[in-house]
Amino acid sequence: MPFDTQEAIEAELQRVDGIRKCGKNAQFFEPFEPGYLRREVMVVPYLSIETTILLKQFLISTKHLKELFKKTAINHFFADLHAYAELVKEIDTIIDEDNQIKDTASTTLCKIRRQKKAIHKKIKQMLTTLLKKRPSIFTSSIVVERNNRYVLSIKSNFKTEIAGIIHSYSNSGETVFIEPIEITSDSARLLELNNQENKEIENILSKLTTSIRIRIEDIEHDIDAVITLDVLFAKVQYANDISATKPIFGSRFTIINSYHPILTDIMEYVVPLNLHLNSNKRILLISGPNAGGKTVVLKTIGLMVLMAKCGMFIPADEGSSLPFFDEVYADIGDEQSIESHLSTFAAHLKQIKTALSGKSNSLVLLDELMSQTSVEEGSALAAAIMEEFSRRKTTVMATTHNENLKIFVGKRDDMINAGMEFTDRPTYRLIVGIPQASNAIKLAQQFGINGGIIEFAYEYLDKEKMSLHEVFEDLSRELKAVQDERQKLSQLINDYESRIKDFSIFKKRELNQLKSKYKDELIYAKRTIEHLIKTLKKEGPSQDLVHKTRHFFKEKMDIEEPHQPYYPQIGEIVRLRDLKRNGQVIAEHQGKFKVSLANMYFWVDPKDIESVAEG
Repeated sequence: MPFDTQEAIEAELQRVDGIRKCGKNAQFFEPFEPGYLRREVMVVPYLSIETTILLKQFLISTKHLKELFKKTAINHFFADLHAYAELVKEIDTIIDEDNQIKDTASTTLCKIRRQKKAIHKKIKQMLTTLLKKRPSIFTSSIVVERNNRYVLSIKSNFKTEIAGIIHSYSNSGETVFIEPIEITSDSARLLELNNQENKEIENILSKLTTSIRIRIEDIEHDIDAVITLDVLFAKVQYANDISATKPIFGSRFTIINSYHPILTDIMEYVVPLNLHLNSNKRILLISGPNAGGKTVVLKTIGLMVLMAKCGMFIPADEGSSLPFFDEVYADIGDEQSIESHLSTFAAHLKQIKTALSGKSNSLVLLDELMSQTSVEEGSALAAAIMEEFSRRKTTVMATTHNENLKIFVGKRDDMINAGMEFTDRPTYRLIVGIPQASNAIKLAQQFGINGGIIEFAYEYLDKEKMSLHEVFEDLSRELKAVQDERQKLSQLINDYESRIKDFSIFKKRELNQLKSKYKDELIYAKRTIEHLIKTLKKEGPSQDLVHKTRHFFKEKMDIEEPHQPYYPQIGEIVRLRDLKRNGQVIAEHQGKFKVSLANMYFWVDPKDIESVAEG
């Protein structure tokens, strides 16, 4: 189900992300709908054996989940599950593996069943004796039951030979089923014991149900929690199946390499959808050829927004962002209804009316906006509808073939045209900023429509319309050229950013080397001074020691004269003083020199370089 707030969605996405990073899968057992068990234990005197066994299996599964994720980063999801091992143990002491009440479930039940067993044995022995005594009068040597009593199958003409109670006849009337008088007393006792057994089983199950009833709130909590966890793990599994990513919520659409997951199941290659839409452009009008992908764009965007609202990852690359919408409305496809007496046009109007009555912060998807009526009135109505949505600050994405509507949108600052690219055939790429022609005649030609029809269509097409088509095509070519340049600039920026990063690493490494070098020299100087002090204290000053001391301090304390600026020629190899590396001068600008070094470029002052000969 969709979440109502952005905060709730982001919390759900965090949970999904945490489970995904954990990398473990789990199997969930959910035998009950939420609230079912609570209603049962409050209404019935005792739970059925089947329901009790399902509960036991559920409790065991929750215990396994707790153990499986005990030492993982998502342990907190399972920490509050109760599992109730003592309740599982209690159920096991009462119900066996065949889902029958055990003899040992109570002392009374055990006693009753022992008595039943003894009477069964006694009755069987009596009947066996009767069968052996006069086998010729019986139609079968098998003891059968009638009305919960044991009877023998006797030939009708011999029914007076056996004293007893007649319970029934066979369909043919040739066999009569008689309960011999010898076992009637024991049979009655057996029936009484059966009733006592059933009553004792009810008592046992009632006590067990009481144990369940006092824990029902915790059990219902676990049922709800496991259902929630199952949904979360299902979201993770689906995200893995379609290589989905975590969406970001922002004020604008930034959709990177998105695709409709159903298309990937039926097509070998799907052209990805890319859309960058600023928050001030609330209405996007998509035009272009039939079968060019306009409707798929609407469905893909709608699906992603709804998936995000449900706390699911979306089928798009990392970094894709979507606005948060309170509601999503879609008018896609032909909703003509014979039962409701609605035409296609009326059905579309009904859908649009519903969207107009919804919350303003909604996404509205309109396929073939107002294309079901005349061009003139359809254009006017569509423009008015978009104007109203714009006034309400509602985000709208619509498709059209209407040239008037494209012109209307092109004049608005809060609306923007887009189109499905068409070269010789549809490319299924969405181009934002430029509307696209429908190219219906070209498509008809590609589908093999008679050449005469195509020629007549071009002649019939108004010259002004043809001119507009040509303008669209020219604009599309210009936009593609701009996008190509933008891509080159983006690549160039990435290249320079990479070089800056490399230089930063290089500089850091060089500084570390210099620090290490000077640290070693300081340690050496300190030790030398300490040695000289010890020698002076021990031996006193000598001419040789004074000479060595003066030489050491002169060597270490010489003040280096300031570097003189050096002005090299273009193409000259110079040495960078700070880096102590050689590079080639390739340019000069405003008194600084551009030096190439290890595939990197540096602008340096003349005082920071020297000739290779000096270095």
